[in-house]
Amino acid sequence: MQEHFIELSNRYSIKLSETEKYIIYKIELQENGTYERVGGKVCKDLFAVVDTLILCELMDEDVISLSAVAKKLEEIYAEVKRIAEIQSTYSQA
Repeated sequence: MQEHFIELSNRYSIKLSETEKYIIYKIELQENGTYERVGGKVCKDLFAVVDTLILCELMDEDVISLSAVAKKLEEIYAEVKRIAEIQSTYSQA
């Protein structure tokens, strides 16, 4: 199972399961100093991953202007593009 970690305003883990579905976890810092996966939303493809990340990230309190929205969308695009490139490399191997 492939796993990708991305940093936006939050930290996420995106896993590609054996059934070719993506699972998104939010990674949260716990009181004891360790990190824990929270959630576990299943997405059928990379487009659904993008939609989910956009929804999660645009709900952030720091995104209050159109320029902040545009910046956040560029960050999401860059992270998902990197994941697609990595998966393309794996599929060619």
